[in-house]
Amino acid sequence: MRIYPAIKAKMGDWTYYIVKMRMREVAAEIKFGSDVYEDYTLNEALRRSIKPSQFKDEMAGCNDRFFSSLVIAAVGGAPKFHPVSIADDPQFGILADEPNLEESFGVLRFSGDPKYYAMDSPHRLKAIKTLLLPEDESEREEPPSGFENEEISVLMVVRPADSTEEDWLASYRRLFSSLNRYTKPTDRDTNIIMDEDDLFAILTRRLIATHEFFKAPGRHLESVRVQTKGRPLREGTSHFTSLQQLYDMNEVLLTTSLRSNTGWGDGPEAERVINLKHFMRFRPPEGYLDRLFEELKLYWDALIAVVPDLALSPSDARNHQADGSNGKTADNVLFWPIGQEVMTAVARALLDKRLPSPDEPTLEHAKRALNPLAKVDWRLHCVPWRGLLLVFSSDTKKWSMRNDDRKNAIRASEQLLRWITGIYQPTEQEEDKLKSVWKARLGPLPEDDSLDVMWEQIRAMRDEVSG
Repeated sequence: MRIYPAIKAKMGDWTYYIVKMRMREVAAEIKFGSDVYEDYTLNEALRRSIKPSQFKDEMAGCNDRFFSSLVIAAVGGAPKFHPVSIADDPQFGILADEPNLEESFGVLRFSGDPKYYAMDSPHRLKAIKTLLLPEDESEREEPPSGFENEEISVLMVVRPADSTEEDWLASYRRLFSSLNRYTKPTDRDTNIIMDEDDLFAILTRRLIATHEFFKAPGRHLESVRVQTKGRPLREGTSHFTSLQQLYDMNEVLLTTSLRSNTGWGDGPEAERVINLKHFMRFRPPEGYLDRLFEELKLYWDALIAVVPDLALSPSDARNHQADGSNGKTADNVLFWPIGQEVMTAVARALLDKRLPSPDEPTLEHAKRALNPLAKVDWRLHCVPWRGLLLVFSSDTKKWSMRNDDRKNAIRASEQLLRWITGIYQPTEQEEDKLKSVWKARLGPLPEDDSLDVMWEQIRAMRDEVSG
């Protein structure tokens, strides 16, 4: 049994209680908010977002300390609030007619053992735990005298009795996201993991959890497909893409020309929302989310079926010095963010142009629409990527991904791929201009590379792919 003197309060849909806890209780009993998330991969990604350099700042002023309140979720334990009536005590008779005081004070009683999860300030919680119950002895810091018995105010949110586990978890993640987004900005990975209103965050998590290509092979294993912390992908890693990149690709794939023109949402066109950023602020109805997810899954199923290179091992296909000689897997544009950005943009354009019914796509129609991508040479050492996305250093004699003038290089790559796949069908004069833009955007190349030969190779690929 747990008993706390408490003040009952309400804000929006939330009823919460203001209580106090000793620091030793906080260290021993409150878990990190990420622990409530059952998906191991996303849980671990949140835990990794807590960096020692951040929580050490919380401990630095311990001799002159005053920690602000913690917001925690109390799960289970059958909580019940027993109010104390001001009118029952004669000494408060003068205040008996104050309605805002009645039933505001009382006792919060848990008949069982609740579990506590921090909904904000993970770095402060980490600081308290490190002082009193460090997970790693190398982190141990000597706490100030008497620190374990000092008290901190806690804003305790309890799960409503009529709320299902699924509904409560969704509400919890929304509150977690709001608290951390608007008080101290969280990183983008954390926002994608926790956001319960942004449709692309919701759908990206669902894709990781359920789609065979993206999900972890077992509940207790890190996803081998999606890197959940940070955007850059490094050579030799096993991930196909990053969480942020997958989010961006999903947004591109679902942003059809029809939605761009008529808006997002169910119902008649007059009720839809043209401004996507505004639409992303509020969670869409579940039925609409389900339909978007089925559509997104269909696009990924079609891409995986059509583009054989997606089946390559990412650790083998991500090596800038590998040109495909000696039977080894060549460095592949599809396993780098810059190439994934180009591929999904052109895939969306192909779907818009070639789907017979854009608002009701089928898997077979999507595969036929995306079929030109099957014939594209995705090896980075080959045209059209060579010199445009992958550049050569005459000093080191090594290849690296393009950094300077990157946006223009991506734009030129996308334009070339649109031409190669038949989306863009230029006149002879426009093709000459396209060639000039390509030449102007090229980065350093080996001295023996012939630009005329390379352009003819691009034209030959164009004839094969869309001819």
